[in-house]
Amino acid sequence: MAFATNFARVERERPLQANYEDYELTDDAARLDLERVCDLLRDTYWAGSRSRERIALSLRHSLCFGVFRGGRQVGLARVLTDQGATSYLCDVVIDPEHRSRGLGGWLMRAILEHPAVARTRMLLVTRDAQGFYRQLGFETHPYECMVRAEARSAADD
Repeated sequence: MAFATNFARVERERPLQANYEDYELTDDAARLDLERVCDLLRDTYWAGSRSRERIALSLRHSLCFGVFRGGRQVGLARVLTDQGATSYLCDVVIDPEHRSRGLGGWLMRAILEHPAVARTRMLLVTRDAQGFYRQLGFETHPYECMVRAEARSAADD
């Protein structure tokens, strides 16, 4: 099932389309497959318990990048950005069957060059991929990171 959204963060004539071997990368949100995105995130330490509804909501309000092979989505990354000063990178995931092929670096280079984020300071949080992100120019921030836990409602229980 394709997932469509009606936002236009950056005025562009057409969505980003790039190819690497037999993979395709796009920022066209209409191409995202919500079921595949849920499957990809289900196996992550950071979003494994996120509901389908919350995933759909987060996609609608993000600049999303999808990686596809043969029409099947095999990767995702989301960016929250004001396009002028700050962006936040999250939900970067490649299907385990497609890892170690250079897709993560290719995806990240496309994101970092994207006009909506290229001139922003990008933040990210990672438990185990610091070495990967350092190769792309990220550094440990000298200040302490603070996080507010998400509010829970009765509907979440």
